[in-house]
Amino acid sequence: MDKRVSVVVLAVLLSVPVFVFAGQGGGAQGSGFRHQQKEKVQAHHEEQKAENKQFHESLKGKTPEEKVSAITAHRQEQYGENKEFRQKIHDENAAYLKEKLANNTKLSDAQKSELTSFMESQYQENVSFRGTQHTEDVAYFQKIAGDATMTQEQKKQALKSYFSAQKEETKKHRESQRVENKSEREKIRSEVQAQAAPSGN
Repeated sequence: MDKRVSVVVLAVLLSVPVFVFAGQGGGAQGSGFRHQQKEKVQAHHEEQKAENKQFHESLKGKTPEEKVSAITAHRQEQYGENKEFRQKIHDENAAYLKEKLANNTKLSDAQKSELTSFMESQYQENVSFRGTQHTEDVAYFQKIAGDATMTQEQKKQALKSYFSAQKEETKKHRESQRVENKSEREKIRSEVQAQAAPSGN
């Protein structure tokens, strides 16, 4: 079962655009930090891919009921791992942003506070979104797995269609946050430009 670890990548990348404001352009240091975070995410992704491969091998020879129980437990375990990993990455991103904002002379204290609040708000939206999807995923999987009227092929197709729809839902969520990010960037940029403009006196 694919855990859609790409959602972890989403969690990181959605947090990154706000850094544009933090260091008056970001520079090599900001680029280096983002690269470092992406590498951590990729390493986590590869680790879970290996875990999944090993897990699928362990299902051989089990009864259908044993498989359902094992898959449910495995999904729950990886969901917990992902949640913990995303929190760690978020904390690092937040600490980095706080450090960069502390050295920023172009933004007001109110703007700095707005940016940190915005980042936290988007992160919490992601936590809620992923939690809801995980609950729905488990419920749907158990429903299909326990449906005695469906053949294995029908179950496979039903799950494939379901997760395809979930992928689209994630895509829409990501796009919505990108729009919010862009709007926030433009708002702050406009305010900074207005503050820097001559008063006309």
